[in-house]
Amino acid sequence: MGFASMLADVNVLVFCNNTSSSCRIAHDKEIICYQNFKNAKDLAYNNPSNTSSLNSALILANRCIQCDSIIKPVIELKLRLLVTLGKYKEGSEFVDSLRENDFEFPYKKTLNHDNFLALQFQMSKDTNNRNLIYRKMASNLEQYINSKNLNSKEFEEAFLDLYSIKENFIDSIVINREIDSLKIKYPNNVKFFDFFRQ
Repeated sequence: MGFASMLADVNVLVFCNNTSSSCRIAHDKEIICYQNFKNAKDLAYNNPSNTSSLNSALILANRCIQCDSIIKPVIELKLRLLVTLGKYKEGSEFVDSLRENDFEFPYKKTLNHDNFLALQFQMSKDTNNRNLIYRKMASNLEQYINSKNLNSKEFEEAFLDLYSIKENFIDSIVINREIDSLKIKYPNNVKFFDFFRQ
């Protein structure tokens, strides 16, 4: 253990000894957050078509949103719940309240916001405006992929997102042609891109 690490531990011990009640409260808050998050996931995944359970899971997720240690998975769960419950306006407003670094990858903030807008148009059976948004999302994501040096996890996630968007407005024949081009462009990722063939 290095000196800086030991010094940090001593500082925490001194701080906690001087304010033991606030340390206990912070620790208790974390335990409650983890328990609420676990309960929310259990409700959502065990009852995926039960609106009452999903709303209860959403309430629990909202209670966890202030817990920094689990903020990203909580946000991810809340977004899924809002989509499943059809609360698209609330979803876009929620995404607006977040920062890019609240997401695992920076492009996800805009992607999630625009997805809620597209889903609002889909709900009102306005496929023209829905497809305009999906086209914009796909274009923005392609620009992001091409302008960044992505690590392998973000690379795969970005392409998974890209083709889940494209399948909403592009014919499978066109998608298969694009996949063949990508396999040539990224020869080390041929098996990954085969997953997208339809």
